[in-house]
Amino acid sequence: MQPDAQKRRSRSGCTECRQRHRKCDEKKPACTGCERAGKQCTYTMRLSWGGRPFSKSRFGECMKSDPSLVQLPVVSSSVDINDGKDPSLATPPPSSASDDPIEFESRLIRYTPPTPEVQANPFELSWLPKQQQNLLDHFISCTTLSMSCHSPIQDMFCRVLVPMATQTPHLMNALLSLAATHRLTLGMDQSMSELNHLKVSSLRQLQDALARPGASLDESVVATTLTLCHSDFVSDGRSPGSWRSHLQGTTAIISSYLEKSKASPDSLTNTMSLLWRWYLSIETVALLTGNLVMPNDSRALLQMRKLISDDKIDDLAGFSSSLGPIFKKINRLAIEADLALKQDEGHFPADSDPKNRIPLSVLDESYQLINEIHSKMGPQERRFRPTVDASVHKNDFATVDEAFHHVALVQIYRRILNLTSTDPLVQSSVKHIISRICKVRFLGEPCPGIAVLQPLFTAGCEASAGPDRDSINTLLLSFEHRYGMGNARNCRSFLQDLWAMRDKSDDVEGKTRWDKLMVDKGLDILPY
Repeated sequence: MQPDAQKRRSRSGCTECRQRHRKCDEKKPACTGCERAGKQCTYTMRLSWGGRPFSKSRFGECMKSDPSLVQLPVVSSSVDINDGKDPSLATPPPSSASDDPIEFESRLIRYTPPTPEVQANPFELSWLPKQQQNLLDHFISCTTLSMSCHSPIQDMFCRVLVPMATQTPHLMNALLSLAATHRLTLGMDQSMSELNHLKVSSLRQLQDALARPGASLDESVVATTLTLCHSDFVSDGRSPGSWRSHLQGTTAIISSYLEKSKASPDSLTNTMSLLWRWYLSIETVALLTGNLVMPNDSRALLQMRKLISDDKIDDLAGFSSSLGPIFKKINRLAIEADLALKQDEGHFPADSDPKNRIPLSVLDESYQLINEIHSKMGPQERRFRPTVDASVHKNDFATVDEAFHHVALVQIYRRILNLTSTDPLVQSSVKHIISRICKVRFLGEPCPGIAVLQPLFTAGCEASAGPDRDSINTLLLSFEHRYGMGNARNCRSFLQDLWAMRDKSDDVEGKTRWDKLMVDKGLDILPY
């Protein structure tokens, strides 16, 4: 018994050994002690920005005493970016040993390692320059909040992306670039040279990683492309269309990854499951932007979509997974309808009803979709993922989901059937969207309100009455001030231009389509 009493607690060992204050040999996937005892072996890392560990603070004690509360990232709130310095590449040195007194132990993060071999303690971040520590601080505490409809989703973003980034330079720079972009759109002090440097560094490092002989596509590559895509569309629109190229690249990478790994929904790691849902939510909203031609799905992608496209509300996207295939069909039918109208130009009078020139097959599919959408909005009870079912935001999730179903209807009416904005069918859905979103709360925590930008933008593009426009403008301002995403500001600015143009040109019926105007203006806004 005496030798056991002298064993020291391992700082980077598994959770079981740490709790029992015994030395851990840190074998993966299970240490020797846990194997012998038949215990589940999990590895947890502690991340802190100095000061008392969060678990020992007063607030941490309260969180532990009430299991109904969900732990959120708690990091320092003071951020001081030195604009006069160019940041160095966010690349860890060969050794993580350091005399730096800064410790990283304010937030307990559980994660599934992306690869079998993981560094002993990947949260020794003393190699990260101070200004980049501040950016990572902002990403964990603020940016992930503005990306998450639900507290467990914010936690997943942190525990999946941050550990992976400590081992992957191109992902670390992508996360820091996203944080810097978010700070900029919030109006905070942020160096543009630093932002540009981080983005360029991430792109170069990603290209180098993919160009390496024998390089394999892994989860970190998918995570980096998604992060760069997200950073592009929440910016102030400095690079129109860049998010599309990142999204299309991500589609190809995910398709190749699924083909090679032979992955199925049941076999996906926690990391890939999050990345897949993140990708699907972006792609689904992107399909509503108009003029989006996505590459044909591989067999693996088709199988994956088919298996997970259920009617449950996804707490990452904020709407039912079954809407994904519907939006995909709407986008395809809209492209076919536009092509038919272009081919018939000059053969019909300019004032002829566009609906009479649309192929019957397109019309039939459109009416079938309309019936399907209405059936999903029927009196049946909404279905949720288990994590949503017990959420205090359950009603808001259902409300946002209903708004997205009306978005689908408006898209069919306007982009396929070419009805005018003032058509009663269009206006009915516009008013439904406004009335629903007025009931949704915009909170300073992860909540379904974060997902309302697309429904607000859709309703705004077709709003013809002054009170409706005022309501949408007010809601967009509230959203922008609360979450600080640049695309919210871009949406509001575009809507004001669209309304002014329609009023000036006496387009009382609202014949001008917003997607055509966006192309004419050279804009490419993704209201995500």
